[in-house]
Amino acid sequence: MNIAERSTSSIAPIPRWLVAGLTAAVLILLGGWLLAGVYVYYRFAGPVAPRVMVGDTPIGGLSDAQAAERVDQRWNRERVLLVTDGERYWQAQPLDFGLWVDPAATACQAYRVGRGERRWQELWQVIFDRQPLEIRPQVVFSPTIAVERLRNWRGLVEYAPEPPQLSYAGGKWRAVPGAAGIALDVEATVRLMEQNAEVILRSGVLTLVTRRLPSPTADLEARLPSLVEQLNRPLRVEGYDPILDRSEVWDVPPELLAEWVRLDWESGEPRLRLDEIGFPAYLEGLQERLTDGRSVWLPPDPYNLSERWVSGTPYTVILRHPPTTYTVQPGDTLLSISYRVQIPAWMILRANPRLNPDVLPTGSALTIPSRSDLLPLPVVIGKRILISISAQRMTVVENGQPIREFVISTGIDRSPTQPGVFQVQTHVAEAYASVWDLTMPYFLGIYEAWPGFMNGIHGLPTLSSGRRLWAGNLGRPVSYGCIILDLPAAEWLYDWAQNGVVVEIRE
Repeated sequence: MNIAERSTSSIAPIPRWLVAGLTAAVLILLGGWLLAGVYVYYRFAGPVAPRVMVGDTPIGGLSDAQAAERVDQRWNRERVLLVTDGERYWQAQPLDFGLWVDPAATACQAYRVGRGERRWQELWQVIFDRQPLEIRPQVVFSPTIAVERLRNWRGLVEYAPEPPQLSYAGGKWRAVPGAAGIALDVEATVRLMEQNAEVILRSGVLTLVTRRLPSPTADLEARLPSLVEQLNRPLRVEGYDPILDRSEVWDVPPELLAEWVRLDWESGEPRLRLDEIGFPAYLEGLQERLTDGRSVWLPPDPYNLSERWVSGTPYTVILRHPPTTYTVQPGDTLLSISYRVQIPAWMILRANPRLNPDVLPTGSALTIPSRSDLLPLPVVIGKRILISISAQRMTVVENGQPIREFVISTGIDRSPTQPGVFQVQTHVAEAYASVWDLTMPYFLGIYEAWPGFMNGIHGLPTLSSGRRLWAGNLGRPVSYGCIILDLPAAEWLYDWAQNGVVVEIRE
């Protein structure tokens, strides 16, 4: 063995425990220096610690100024405040109600994370805990601004209680309160905001403090006895049949009428009126009461139910007749059938296009148009002209009472006047009939003797030569189908009978 070999073999290996100890010491030393470095960095310089949040706003890693700017943007400028009274909702900004977050103070508080008294605990959370570290926003509230804003919002939030209304049950009327109103309690709302400023900002919801304003009923209850007479007055609908000159009257059921009653207050006085929205449905229901085929026709006039109810004037509808059929009898002619059913012959031919007027088989059925087709205009209620062919007289009736009577002349046998119920349809001061070269003064057209040719009522006619016809013949048939009056009577009737007046011609 040489000296070199002896020297090498004498060096002992380093124990493993010593290596492990030295490694651990180095790591501890490095960890300490790291912690010390992090501490020194966040204690004396650097941004806001990572994962720091102001509510839902992350500001970790930002400088003090950047953190303040972000807090101001998110909490004061972008945040929306939902304002509610529990039923309605409006949008505003917290600043409008004196609520805001102090950006500088909040950023300063965030910057102290890892730098304050709890710095070691906070540094541990920063380095090793992955959960966000949330700090509270520094909320500022100005009661002065809130009071001013809430007072301005009164017009938006508040509404008066609805006036009391009337209710009908068991045959009796009583006063019932309307919907309550809302009043905004500004002082209570401000106190609520002072106590819960941060909660309001965080939730984004400001619930206003309001109080209910009950509907007053005492005044209506005191006046109810004076209203009962009107409330119990029926609303009547009259169905007028101009063909038969007969009326049927229906009273709107009290329970239904009560649903239409509305109460308005004008200068402190109650005024009753009827809501007309349900009236058309009631009129449709009247159709079911008519079992003879007639139908209800509504005039174009406004309902004016309130005025009619107060005055007791019924609303009048017109009853229309349906088409009918006629069975041909032995010896019938188209003209005799026309007289019997009181429909001009040409209308019967139009309703039966395959009918041969010269051959009417006994027992065959003819379609007869509705007699109401002869009344194309709105019927004038309260006026009627009655004409008797046999008596050669005209009676003028107004409101059920005869007011004038005239001697007349109707058509001769070969050109007779058609019996039936017709209507004044035209006014022509001087009508001309080229077929007979007649000028007819004060002409009232009442029916078409055939399409395009109107028979009517007029004064004594003249020929183109100027000769006046039939002046001494009134009282017997002399015309070609029209009804003739002397000139003063014709002029008076021309002015009295507006279009729509019913004319009834009897045999």
